[in-house]
Amino acid sequence: MKKIMYSFTFISLFSSITHASQIVEQKLTPFKAYLHEGTYAGADWSRYAVKPASRATTFLQAFSHFAENNGKVVVELGTSHSFVHGGLPGCDSDDTRYWNPNKPEDWDWGAGFFTRMAAEALGHLNPTIYTVDLHAPAIRRCQIMTESFKSLIQYRVMDSVRFLRNCDLVQKIDLLYLDTGYVWPAEPTAQLQLREAQAVVERNLMAPGGIILIDDVQNQTPYKFGDTTKHGKARYSIPYLLANGFEMVSDEYQVILRKK
Repeated sequence: MKKIMYSFTFISLFSSITHASQIVEQKLTPFKAYLHEGTYAGADWSRYAVKPASRATTFLQAFSHFAENNGKVVVELGTSHSFVHGGLPGCDSDDTRYWNPNKPEDWDWGAGFFTRMAAEALGHLNPTIYTVDLHAPAIRRCQIMTESFKSLIQYRVMDSVRFLRNCDLVQKIDLLYLDTGYVWPAEPTAQLQLREAQAVVERNLMAPGGIILIDDVQNQTPYKFGDTTKHGKARYSIPYLLANGFEMVSDEYQVILRKK
């Protein structure tokens, strides 16, 4: 009898996990082509025999992991800040006429648009999403672009390291998205990202099994200017995190690390 009960419990758990991933995938599917294009457009990928997987793949991995593990808290460092992508008039403008919630083809996919994507993919789970940026106009734009999800999102205008050093979260972080700084020059951002990683480790901010998703790790801009380090702006944070209780899950355009 016990064996039957255990088997039933395992099947129910597996079914629940599968269902959670399927819901996330369904919610991301309408944006998949845009995420691919935003990852690859305008860069020379000829030195790769196989291009690294796009944000569509790693977003799905990260959001599915969050759903499967009953995640509660998402923290994004570096908010979504433009109503439209760089090829259109109005990029990084405060003029709200450039924001069209019904025209996703114009959204800023080159920057990943994580805030909106996290809310879209995980909204049914009622998570708490913190989005943090030092630039107040960027946060105001993000508020406009995520208006329909505002009940889920906490908007913070502050330095990312200060946030990590001083935040008082009700629960540990299940998904941390690192997207502060510019891809070029890479060194200042790499130093900043190391300080962010140090704050995360020193304050033990990640939940067991929680994941860190780092954007633009294999962005080709640094390489174009002669920087041959594989992990660009994450050149210091990744080794530090791997040496301090995290393991590599996915090494693509974005990198996913999981707390052991």
